[in-house]
Amino acid sequence: MTLIRNMARDMRLGAHLLLIGNQGVGKNKITDRFLHLIQRPRQYMQLHRDTTVESLTMQTTVENGVLRYQDSALVQAVRAGHVLVVDEADKAPLHVIALFKSLLDSGTLLLGDGRRIQPHSAPACDRSIPLHPDFRIIMLANRPGFPFLGNDLFGVLGDLFSVHMVDNPSRESELQMLKKYAPDVEDATLLKLMAAFTELREMVNEGILHYPYSTRELVNIVKHVN
Repeated sequence: MTLIRNMARDMRLGAHLLLIGNQGVGKNKITDRFLHLIQRPRQYMQLHRDTTVESLTMQTTVENGVLRYQDSALVQAVRAGHVLVVDEADKAPLHVIALFKSLLDSGTLLLGDGRRIQPHSAPACDRSIPLHPDFRIIMLANRPGFPFLGNDLFGVLGDLFSVHMVDNPSRESELQMLKKYAPDVEDATLLKLMAAFTELREMVNEGILHYPYSTRELVNIVKHVN
């Protein structure tokens, strides 16, 4: 809850949030819970290595055999003042991430169809989209480098976001969570599995293993045992 309180404080101050942590530590679940608690509507987009600038601002659909263009989650969030959740942000090329930097830095962004996102206070015109004052971004990213080979978003966007590191939960919190996923498994068995994962994580820290075993893998195991 400390992390969620810190996120709420920063968002109340008008900041955008960048959550960085290994894959499987629960960044999405934390974000879902956070937005539920503060009762903010959201738009969602997941980036990947083939994400382009065009796909960030416009999405295509086929209706009755006709190709149609619609505003992307980014444009919809800008227009309505929603929270935009950007998942797997470290996977996108840096020139695509630079689009977010431009938008947050200047409040303006030129879209592919000629429209322009601009600050809410700027004079309106037919082709302008005012940047809603309640618009916020929560960006989720893995740690840079091996094994996920993601980009270093902190180096690119750290000055525009409030950065929060997400780690595996404490031993007590992890046990309580596992008991909810596996109510029929004895505590002794859960503690043994937790001890095994603690050892695996220590081996990662020592450089013996490269894959950062997370709570996600542990949850999958206890669900199977249950």
